[in-house]
This record gives sequence, C-alpha cells and structure tokens, in this order.
Amino acid sequence: MRLWRPDTIVLIRLLSINIWDLPVPLPGFARSRRRRDLLAHLPLTDADLVLIQEAFLPAFKVQLASALSDHQPDRYLERRRRHLLFPMDGSGGLATFSRLDLVSSTYLPFRSWRGMKPDERVGRKGCLWSEVATTAGNVLVGNVHLYAGVGPDHARARAMQTRHLLRQLEQFPRMPTVIAGDFNMAIEYERAGAGPTGFDLMRDAGFSEIAAGATGTLATMSPLRNPFARYLPGTRPERRLTQVFYRGDGLRLAEPPQLCLCEPPVSDHFGLLTTISLG
Repeated sequence: MRLWRPDTIVLIRLLSINIWDLPVPLPGFARSRRRRDLLAHLPLTDADLVLIQEAFLPAFKVQLASALSDHQPDRYLERRRRHLLFPMDGSGGLATFSRLDLVSSTYLPFRSWRGMKPDERVGRKGCLWSEVATTAGNVLVGNVHLYAGVGPDHARARAMQTRHLLRQLEQFPRMPTVIAGDFNMAIEYERAGAGPTGFDLMRDAGFSEIAAGATGTLATMSPLRNPFARYLPGTRPERRLTQVFYRGDGLRLAEPPQLCLCEPPVSDHFGLLTTISLG
C-alpha cells in the first residue's frame, strides 16, 4: 500500500450514473439511442472515476470501456452469468472505470431474502469495491446500488442493505473511503419505520454526504425534465437518488456537485458529478 503523503493534495473528479441498461429492451425506452448518446458524451465529463450502475449486459460494458479508453476497468468487465435465457454481467450491473491506478476490485453482493421483489433478486445488487492509488495515498471507492421502491418496506430493505454495506467495509483496511452510487434514497422522503434509515446508518458510521443528502437542484430522477423518468403512473416528486458519501482524514468536498448527461438524457437518471480533494 502506498504511504500517505500529507504534503500532497489530489483532486478526484467522480461521476456516478445509473445507465438503465436493462437485460430486456422495453418498448418506448429508446435503449439504442440512449446507448449511442451515452458513449458519445461520457468521455466529455472528464471524470477520473466513473461509477456506473445497471450495466447488466457484458457486451455493452465492453463498449463503455472502449469509450473510456484512458480509464482502467474493474476486473469484472467481461465476467458473465446467465439468468434463464438472458446473458447477464457478473457484478450486479456495476462497473467502475478509473483514470487513476486501480489497485484492486472486489464485488460483494447483498444477501437475498424471502419476499424479495423478483427483479431485485435477478439484479443481484451489491457493492463493487475498488482501491485506487494516488500521489496522496490510497482511497477505497465503493460503487453501490440499493433496493428500489418508495414504500416503507422498501426503505427498510435499503436500511438492511446499508448495514450489509458497512459490514462489507469492515473487511478492508482502514483508509479514506468514498461510497457512491444509486442508493435509491431521497432524504426528504426516506422513512424506514421504527428503525434508522440508510442515511442515519451512514452518518452514524462517520460518513458525510456531499450535499447533506438533500435534493435541492440536484434531482437525478426528474420527471419534469427527463421524459425517460415518466414511466410510472401518477406524479412523482423530484428526487436525488444518487448519493456520494465520504469518510477519512484528508477527504474534503472541493467543488459543489452538479448534474451531467442531461442533454440529451441517456437514462431515466441524470449523472451526478463531484470533485473531492485528498491530502
């Protein structure tokens, strides 16, 4: 492991986006066009770390790697599994690309349980952990995707998975840590019932969120601005489902977060771009 360099400051530009690349191309969701736009615009974000969720198809993961040719992919890039007739990736739809030195990557799925929604069981969500080396020291980066849904039982499922996530974290050496991805949690609406929410658990574990979890102008799920986010009946609120948590000496928010990959939209989610300083 590279020794800590307290006299060095490194800026890490991080992008997280759920690309909505489902195994089945549903009608009206323009998957082919969205894919073309994503491949064309993804390199223009100039992110050092690109964390992608819902990249379920191995063949398209390879295309993402080609578009990000100056980034190193995680070691699960071409890992495959099969569910019924569908070829699926081997890391729960998660893909991490790093322009920094990628030391290692480990995918750890969350546990399944009786009564789990079928699509969640098929997706095998979890966290893809990567250790990244910089001139200011090494950073542990978690690329995560949690349970979807707006009901209190779904919030309890996310709280349970957050506990799993924090237990996974204990398996790695202590170092500055960034955990980002589609948490499917909007702090304004998250209610886990009698127990703590995922936000509460992350805060109690010493993590800060780049904008205190609040949506504000950072709605990554925006039915008002994104036609692909209007597939559910009824009016849905503007929500930020992508969260970026960080913990550890030397980690600071260097620039305000901003949305990206909005024009044209490449998914039902917008991307979230943030810059963190280390050192």
